[in-house]
Amino acid sequence: MRKIIIIIAALLSGCANQPPQSCNTKYLIHIWNAHPSRAYTDFYNISNDSLSIEFIGGVVGDTNKIVFSKALTEDDRLNICNYLSSFDIDTLKQEYINHFAEDGDQKRIELKFGNKTKIIDVANFYQKDLDGLFEIINNVTREKRYKIWYEKPVSFK
Repeated sequence: MRKIIIIIAALLSGCANQPPQSCNTKYLIHIWNAHPSRAYTDFYNISNDSLSIEFIGGVVGDTNKIVFSKALTEDDRLNICNYLSSFDIDTLKQEYINHFAEDGDQKRIELKFGNKTKIIDVANFYQKDLDGLFEIINNVTREKRYKIWYEKPVSFK
């Protein structure tokens, strides 16, 4: 009897961790990936059906323009939705900022998933849930120029 209870518990916990196989939840992701030393920002606009990246210039005379646009495949939509379903966006903080660095990696992320909205500012700080989001977006863009660089901190031994 004890073995049966253990097997049932294992099966139930395995089912609880399975991501949805289809996604009908509306989502919208906006990411401002700032490059202050180069005076421009890449703005990522991702919805259930498309991804676009806009160049926003920071120098007088720059023209903002869409530099990449793609309709999402069913796999792309499902991967993004499954990722957003894998945790509660309310658990994310509003800020992940290293106040000891003034320049460098700066991002603003706006997530809308279903009826939840979260705005997050990130500056020179690694947060693993955001790393997963950027990885999925990078897999959709597949172009090195438009990848979102977000590195894990180097550990010294």
